Amino acid sequence: MRILDDEETHAILRSHGLDRPTGIGFAFRYAARNVLYDWHAHPYHQLIYAAAGPAQIETEQGRHILPQGRAAWIPAGTRHRSLVSDNHGASLYFSPDSVTDTSSHVRILVANPLMREMILYATRWERGASETDPLADSFLHVLARLCGEWLEQELKLFLPSTTHPSLRRAMDYALADLAGATQSGAIDHAALSERSFRRLFMRETGLTWQTWLGQARIQMAMGLLIQGRRVTDVAADVGYASLSAFAKAFAQTAGEGPARFRKRHLAAQSR
Repeated sequence: MRILDDEETHAILRSHGLDRPTGIGFAFRYAARNVLYDWHAHPYHQLIYAAAGPAQIETEQGRHILPQGRAAWIPAGTRHRSLVSDNHGASLYFSPDSVTDTSSHVRILVANPLMREMILYATRWERGASETDPLADSFLHVLARLCGEWLEQELKLFLPSTTHPSLRRAMDYALADLAGATQSGAIDHAALSERSFRRLFMRETGLTWQTWLGQARIQMAMGLLIQGRRVTDVAADVGYASLSAFAKAFAQTAGEGPARFRKRHLAAQSR
């Protein structure tokens, strides 16, 4: 995984004009693999669409898992960092006065077919286009209005986080490969003794390491199931060798089994 420092991260932001946004909004496509962007914030709201791979958004409160085919909303001014695991997607930016958002927290959104198509279509307009192209201005105004409705369709894919650098390294390690992550690997990345790691992790998150890792796996599984992936494939992708163990863990977190969860969400998307 490539970890960008503050200077590298802000150089990329400047290359896209995010340090001097203008107009109602703009967009661009991006292609990245295993890149962790350092902490930063945008003066505009950001809507990220993960077209071909998962991503993660971290704030000071915790981490939001962004499965493939879903979108993340990051309110203007929200300090965050992002992990792009294997992704080809799009980012849209809207001026704060174009979308009303009083909650000021990151949200993972369902991304229905209309949202997906409009997001990808909007990527033809870069910064400043809405000020010179009437079509861009009209399209982005409509898209901004729709965002206000989409913000009500939130997926609860959230994990508690910490500011402790040792535990951050352990979390980054696990979330980069949920299927292969182990406690011993996390301890190695944290560079702590097992006793110190266990005590510190519980103090910082309120969870044991295994409980936190289990929640991360199930939350990622939820996102994959909503895409229509098969239950057996999803179980393996998030680190469960036993389908029955996966179904039990999933039901404890989601309140229903993975097959029923998948069927219900796919039916809701088809309406």
